[in-house]
Amino acid sequence: MTDLQILATYPFLHGAKQFVQQEGATVHELLTDPLFEVARTNALGRVENVIDHHDVGNRVMTSDADRIMELFSYPVARMITVCVNDDFFTRRYALGEAVHMYKNLLKESLDFVIDIAKEFQLDIMLNEDQPLLYFTDYLTFAPTRYKKWKMINRTLNKGYVILPKKDLIRILQEVLRKRIHQELSNRSPHKEALHVFSDEIARIRNQVQLKRKDQETIPVGKLNISYLPPCLKHILGLIQSGENVTHMGRFALVAFLNSLRLSTDEILELFSTAPDFDAEKTRYQIEHILGKTGATSYKAPGCDKLKTYGLCPSEEIDEICKKTYHPTSYYRYKWKKEKQTKKK
Repeated sequence: MTDLQILATYPFLHGAKQFVQQEGATVHELLTDPLFEVARTNALGRVENVIDHHDVGNRVMTSDADRIMELFSYPVARMITVCVNDDFFTRRYALGEAVHMYKNLLKESLDFVIDIAKEFQLDIMLNEDQPLLYFTDYLTFAPTRYKKWKMINRTLNKGYVILPKKDLIRILQEVLRKRIHQELSNRSPHKEALHVFSDEIARIRNQVQLKRKDQETIPVGKLNISYLPPCLKHILGLIQSGENVTHMGRFALVAFLNSLRLSTDEILELFSTAPDFDAEKTRYQIEHILGKTGATSYKAPGCDKLKTYGLCPSEEIDEICKKTYHPTSYYRYKWKKEKQTKKK
């Protein structure tokens, strides 16, 4: 793929990386040369747009010069993201790039989408204009927490899952999101980038901290997020940063919120930033756990069960965790402690 429009639109492709390398620009030139000033401006546009929107945004590309600057903005944006050094923001950025790809791929031909899937090293094939994805890749990347995506609701052909084009593109979104997050999480901040974008990085960090503070400290209904134990705070943080969370993780959070007597609408609000958010479907799932659509109202799982399902972030366990055996006990302990502090 050598078309500049394609490379600028999908800068994560191997062909885009080859183009950047062939141009021979050094990192120093990308960060300081006036020739790449537009690329640096576009890079900031990419990273700043993901703070409030799950998308890196669009920029005008009416000439080859515009397309080249947009293409070069991608590696610079990645450097800036690493320099911000905040996993919440890294996740948001990775999701922003992935969502941007998703929206663009919806406009492309099926053959082009298949080419992207193959470049992502997915086991994909085409049968009578119908994409087929091998079931192991499907289970790895499909959002199977939703009824539509569960294997029982899919058609299998010799181990391959038959998919509509739109669903294949959604899976590619998850592949790219995970790939970018993993790549950037394993990198150290570039010293020159830290210097060149010092003011911008400080501003972005401040914006991210304010957003996280808003999400963590503002009470939602009867809930004060600052009282949450590390396990549930971690799950909620993943949801709010755009991460896909397992069914058990969502169940644990909803059941816990139900124990605090939050309403369906209050719980629904906390899930509104999640990828694939569907208010009607999410409401149904919440009401099922709350017992409004069935005979059973599920209780919040305790610490042992959370550990069994890998939902206990052992590295974040604090002294209160060691004194309690259930998330509700943790929450109640912190509530009482703050109440006693205010009386003094």
